[in-house]
Formats: sequence, structure tokens, C-alpha cells
Amino acid sequence: MKLCRSASLRHSFQRAAILLLLAALLLLCPAPAPAPAQEGYQLGPEDEIEIRVWDHDDLTRKMRLGLDGRISFPFIGELRAQGHTVLQLQKEIEQRLAQGYIVNPHVSITVTDFKSQKFFVVGDVARPGAYPLTKAITVVEAISLAGGLGAAGAKTAGGGAAIIVRARPGEKLDKPRLPEQAGPQEKLVISLHAAMSGDPKHNLAIKAGDTIFVPTLVFYVTGQVKKPGRYSFEEGMTVLKAVTTAEGFTDKAAPKRTFIIREQGAVKQKVQVRQEDPVRPGDTIVVPESWF
Repeated sequence: MKLCRSASLRHSFQRAAILLLLAALLLLCPAPAPAPAQEGYQLGPEDEIEIRVWDHDDLTRKMRLGLDGRISFPFIGELRAQGHTVLQLQKEIEQRLAQGYIVNPHVSITVTDFKSQKFFVVGDVARPGAYPLTKAITVVEAISLAGGLGAAGAKTAGGGAAIIVRARPGEKLDKPRLPEQAGPQEKLVISLHAAMSGDPKHNLAIKAGDTIFVPTLVFYVTGQVKKPGRYSFEEGMTVLKAVTTAEGFTDKAAPKRTFIIREQGAVKQKVQVRQEDPVRPGDTIVVPESWF
């Protein structure tokens, strides 16, 4: 009897130890990240979706919305999916299946290929391209999806501007529209610094078909320098640093008569400067030839 009790106690302790170990492992191992919510995504032509009906694996279907925005599903036939959110389409299929086909159906829909709702980020970003508009998103979030600002933008600490080119109503774009391809009413110029600081007037919501254009900030050096040309702007740039970037003055240069051609609105102005004066993006630094 004593041996039986001893064996029973030993098994109990072993079982308790195993349970404690499993509990510890569950605490240490992070839970898998939930799938991104798609319920609010508005479906459109050429989107691909997967429809599942719980406990009815034979009804699992992966399909692409037609150009007319319609799909076909067993027991239901054709129905219009375009304009519905994922959640709305789930509810509609559940309601139709419940009409004499399946008792208390539960439907889940996953978008497997986003085609209809997208926006574009181009210019001075790490990964320019097209991105699916799966939820409400702002300018800063959109640029973050594109890998953040590129090398030139990063050097300015996001102090430049960006241009949002709005899509025309009802228009479906397969490629970005650059600012020169859009009319004045379709373009919005925003401050990236203000947007990144959280200013809602600049950190605007992005709509389907929008193009965010982040121009590369540059300045120009011309005249009596060893290597005239166009150069990437950096925060804290001065006239002397700009000339040094252009490999310095030539022997014929007149450094004290250096000036900048600067755009003020639609007007170009000639500004006399000293070597320690700051340079702005878009400035053209002109180094004249010496008179002697």
C-alpha cells in the first residue's frame, strides 16, 4: 500500500510539474500577431477574395471580382460585391445562405489580392510604388509604408514639401500621376515637417488613386566654381558649404560678389549673400568672374 501511495504521489507531482512548465512556456512565447483587419475595405473590380463558410469546407471559394464588380457563389448565384465593404459582403452572404440553405451560417471573407483600391508614393522615398488602401491612412503613414524618406529627405529631417495629386472622381489609375500631369485643382502642397508633427492640415487622409509625390530637395551652383551643377540639399547648408560641394572657387572667381537667384512665389529675385548665409532648397548660387 505504501508503495502504491508513493507511486501515486510521484505521478501527481510529475503531472503538476509538467503543467507548470507548459504554463511557463505559454507565458514566454508571444501570441501570434492578429491578421490585419480588412472589414472596412471597400471592394472593387479585380479584387481577389477568399470566402469561407464555417463547417462547410466544400463551399470555400477563391474568386476575383469581375470588371462589373459582381461575383457568383453556390446557392446564391450572382451578387454585386463592388461598393460593399468586406464586412457588408459577409453579412449579405450570411443572410442569403440562411434563406433555406444553411442554419445560422457564419461567413468569413479575406482579401487575397488588392487591386481596386490603391495609392501611389513616388519621388524621394525608400520604396516608391503602388500600395493597397486597406484602411484609412494619412500622408505620414503612407510615406512610412514606402520605407520613409529617401537619402535626401532624411538629411533635411523631413523639412521639405510634398505634393498630393488627387484622382478624378470615378477614375481608376494603374500608375501614378505626376504633378505636371494634373490640373491646379487636383494638387495639394503640404509641409512634411508639419505633417510629421501631427498637423491635420498637412497630415491629410489619403484617398484611392491619390499620388504622393516627394520631390528631391536640390540646389544649383553655377559660374566660377570647379564643378557647376545640381546637388542634393542638406539641412544647415550655407553658401560656403554649397561652393565647397561644387569643389570650390576657380582662380577667376569673385567670392565677395556671389549672389543667389531665389524664387519667391512666381517671382525670381537676385539676393546678395555672404559665404555664411543659409541656402534654401531650389536656390541657384551664382559665383561671378572677377573683374581683374
